[in-house]
Amino acid sequence: MTMGSKFLTGVGAVVMAAGAVLFAQGGDAAKVMADMRQALGGDKKLAAVKALTAVGKNDRVSGERTISGDFEMALELPEKFLTKQTLAQTPMGAVALTVGFNGAGLIQDTEAPQMPGGGVRMVFGGASPNATPEENKAAEARMITQQKQEFTRMALGLFGAGTSALPVEFTYGGVAESPDGKADIINVKGDGDFAGKLFVDQKSHLPLMFSWMAKEPVQMVQSAGRSGGGGQVMQFGRQGGAAPTPEERDKMMKDLQDQMKAAEANRKTVEFRVYYGNYQDVDGVKLPHSFQQSIAGAASSEITIEKYKVNPKIDPKRFEPKK
Repeated sequence: MTMGSKFLTGVGAVVMAAGAVLFAQGGDAAKVMADMRQALGGDKKLAAVKALTAVGKNDRVSGERTISGDFEMALELPEKFLTKQTLAQTPMGAVALTVGFNGAGLIQDTEAPQMPGGGVRMVFGGASPNATPEENKAAEARMITQQKQEFTRMALGLFGAGTSALPVEFTYGGVAESPDGKADIINVKGDGDFAGKLFVDQKSHLPLMFSWMAKEPVQMVQSAGRSGGGGQVMQFGRQGGAAPTPEERDKMMKDLQDQMKAAEANRKTVEFRVYYGNYQDVDGVKLPHSFQQSIAGAASSEITIEKYKVNPKIDPKRFEPKK
């Protein structure tokens, strides 16, 4: 089964055309959210969840390939969250990124095998090479905001609510209809540019999908071209195992800067969707075991959770912000 066909399996009523949205008057967002939380286990049981860990797999589209790797998530409410996932597979081993936040502190750590002959350090999502301290600080603040937004999108599917990490407001947005059924639309708005639409199944009252608009992502790969999953693609690195000379290293850094600027200038604003699926009972609450994401209508990634632990003891060192 291909990534695309696997991705589309079982999304059911959440595959809705924009023209199928019927805007209803007088809808009650509070009731929809209350019914959703009841379907997830009820306020009392949800409130008892103070920490959560999950392990599983992540299938991620990268150009014409699908990269499969391990996925981990850990959170302590209200303001500690991280994920660790495989970004790439190299002949020397896997490249994995841990990223998240602890309050106002950024969690970030890259695990990569030692490449023969040296190479250029890979920085994901930060400032450009040779950035000033001010630019690095601004880039870190953006990454913290991005992680809090990512956490909030997951929290809506996990707990049917936001957290103090990024407080949100809910208003009723109408009803979306498809041949498979109907879903209530809840408009979600938070600090800054956080906004989107939460779709809640009218029969099960479970979250189905969260949709939002944002700039397409930039991917750094080994060959130039357009990504099958959407977004600008940049060439990165040096072919071969020989160590680069200082001049070559400087040129590589300059080329990377130029590519980053060009990719940023060409990014388009597109629709992102995350689908919540395969809800199962875990210690009295229903938790999604599938998070499928699409970008501009194309399959982007699928996280499959194999095991959750509710209220486990988590080593505090895992949430230490980067130095």
